[in-house]
Amino acid sequence: MRDLASFYQRATETLATVASEGSKAAGPEEALTIVTAAAHTILGDHLRAAETANLKDGELDQYACGMFFILPGGNKQVLLAPQNYGPEQNHMVIGTDIGHPGWVVANRKPLILKNTDDHVSFVKILKTFRGGSVVYAPIEWNGEFLGQIICAGQARNVMDDPDLEVLVALANLAAALWVAHQGPTKLSSIYETQVP
Repeated sequence: MRDLASFYQRATETLATVASEGSKAAGPEEALTIVTAAAHTILGDHLRAAETANLKDGELDQYACGMFFILPGGNKQVLLAPQNYGPEQNHMVIGTDIGHPGWVVANRKPLILKNTDDHVSFVKILKTFRGGSVVYAPIEWNGEFLGQIICAGQARNVMDDPDLEVLVALANLAAALWVAHQGPTKLSSIYETQVP
């Protein structure tokens, strides 16, 4: 099991770096990419991945992270700033009612699935691997639900409450960066090109 004091210290340093770099980003998607890259790097207990049964044959201690933003109309969401998704998945559009991402849209609350094998309703969205342990956090601004950030490890039980806490902090930072960089305007242009 990881050293939580070191994890939280690293998380605090990461948040400061993301805020600084994100404020200087060239645009909204670039700012979000700084957030997802940080989440992809810091989240997940790599020591737990090596424990018996957390990785099945052929699986790796690997992670993915991305954000889904609600498109105009409210019934679709688009993937932005993906880390370790299939390259063709950037700007992928899915419904707002699909699986656990749909639960986050409906409930506007963070969610953790420590072991997705325990959740028969889990839906695989990633093309690179099936998530074994996943954390979700809503992205909101002024009471408006903008979307969510999702991070997954292929190993089971690698995401825990500390990971969810840090993800929630990163989601709040993502909301501020998105709005500061005129993200809603960018989202309209994505909508026009991605949705017929």
